[in-house]
Amino acid sequence: MQVFKAFLKTSKKYLPTNVIYFIIFTVIALAATNFNTDEDNSSFKTDSLNIGVIDEDQTDASQALEDYLKGMHQITLLENEKETLLDGLFYRSMDYVLILPKGFEERLCLGEGDALYETVQIPGIYSSMFVDEQVNSYLKTLQVYLAAEFPLEEALSAADRALGESSNQVKLVEFEKGEGTSSTSTAIYFFYQFLAYVMISMILNGLTPILTVFWEKSLAKRISCSSTSLLSRNLQIAFGSVIYCLAVWALFMASSRVFYGPEMFSQKGLLCIANSFLLLPLGVAISLTIACFSPTANAINMINNILTLGMSFLCGIFIPQQQLGADVLSFSKYLPFYWYIKNNDLIDGFSGKAEEVRQFWQNMGIQAAFCIAIFAVALAVSKYKNASQKA
Repeated sequence: MQVFKAFLKTSKKYLPTNVIYFIIFTVIALAATNFNTDEDNSSFKTDSLNIGVIDEDQTDASQALEDYLKGMHQITLLENEKETLLDGLFYRSMDYVLILPKGFEERLCLGEGDALYETVQIPGIYSSMFVDEQVNSYLKTLQVYLAAEFPLEEALSAADRALGESSNQVKLVEFEKGEGTSSTSTAIYFFYQFLAYVMISMILNGLTPILTVFWEKSLAKRISCSSTSLLSRNLQIAFGSVIYCLAVWALFMASSRVFYGPEMFSQKGLLCIANSFLLLPLGVAISLTIACFSPTANAINMINNILTLGMSFLCGIFIPQQQLGADVLSFSKYLPFYWYIKNNDLIDGFSGKAEEVRQFWQNMGIQAAFCIAIFAVALAVSKYKNASQKA
């Protein structure tokens, strides 16, 4: 076990760097987790806007529309002065300006739908579009009653009642904080979502330099001259790599236990742990393959960034898979991160159905196949390079 002992001695040299990486990556993962699980972003809500109204018509219909908007927004009556409007929008004292021109009520009663009102908006503000929908909804409802030959006063009252009832029927759906729907469960999902990028980055940056040492010509020749076979050397290096990766994985598992408590021992928590375990052989396999080419420290960082960031963007870590294009998803299926994230998404909505269990283990099997394939490449490259060094 001389090679294994040499591996442990070499790893001590990179221990401080690895600890720094762990701290940095843990902070990044937690920051990303907290950002994505912020309760303020957990549900849709309509904000009350500052709306300026210029009422040039001064009729019952225009006043009724103002009263309707007052129930949802902050209304300020304005004079039709261009400078006042521009200043209000520029300094954001107003988000939206509604102009009701003279003849508004008359054209409304005649059933005209075009140019009933004018607006002044800040370009690119989507909340203004929502106000447009509210105004149009009110006017269309009012015109329905007018078309049914309701007197204007009765039509205004009926429109207020109809819109009031429909708004009361719109309810915010809140989920009970049980298993699978609590903020803690959601936090676990995002923690393990980013864990693939964090862990593989840490393994490549920490393990690959150690493995590269064993490919230095002087050390490689000393090992090849000994009684240690190539297979034994590779197995000892792989064993040391597994020990290193297990230590990294155990640190992250301990961190998640501290941060999320007993939730980690729920069904979803245990599935996340099982899914993350396959990141270990994946990291070892990639590091072994890279180390065979004896890259420099700068080259290792460059390769690490290309691999981890590339797979993170293509496979759904930074951008959800549901938002990726079909062509991107078709390509990302040939990358191991895709199947890890697919399992993580499955766990997030896991209900225990037989089909979900089958899909979970199928994705685990595909990840294991990737690990075996990359290990085979690493062993093949290692054997070829060892033969070339002897020659």
